[in-house]
Amino acid sequence: MNEAKYREGYELRLRPFERRHLPLVEPWFTEPDTRRWLGGPQWPRQVLDLAGRPLGEFRGALETGRYCWLAWDRGSPVGYIDCGTTDRWTTWEGGPSGRGVISAILVPSGGISYVVDPALRRRGYGTAMITAVTAMPELAHIALFAAGVEPANAASAGCLLKAGFRPLDPEPDWEGIIYYAWFRTQGDTPPESSLT
Repeated sequence: MNEAKYREGYELRLRPFERRHLPLVEPWFTEPDTRRWLGGPQWPRQVLDLAGRPLGEFRGALETGRYCWLAWDRGSPVGYIDCGTTDRWTTWEGGPSGRGVISAILVPSGGISYVVDPALRRRGYGTAMITAVTAMPELAHIALFAAGVEPANAASAGCLLKAGFRPLDPEPDWEGIIYYAWFRTQGDTPPESSLT
């Protein structure tokens, strides 16, 4: 079984997300904030459907993998996190007059998305999941992790900042998203955080 322990004394573990877990997480996506930031209850099923498709190109980067996990604390599901990996990080400008790729960071990269069970928010699980995903063995080759957040989603931005992520650009992109990134450098260990 593929899992990662967050830190000693704490029981957060990431385990592969499977179709049998859908009844556990789909209700989280009916909550208004989750629906607003990620989408409705169909979202987890779409992630699983996408995981089975061939890798391709996305916004000027070559996909190298798709990973998704359910986060557990002492036997109870507390959150979901995924990471799509690519050969580089690209900044994309879309829309009617978009220019496509406007910049690139040429290192293996991972784009993460996450949600915490709405009943368990403000307990540090988001930060703990983000930190744990950077330590997953199958992502050891990833040099840059990033997550996109709308400026009004202060809770998500706070989780990323606590995990050591920083904005790549403080100005929102063409879709109104700010991307927060964490770079793994030689000798670095994943950022520590605590549950409070």
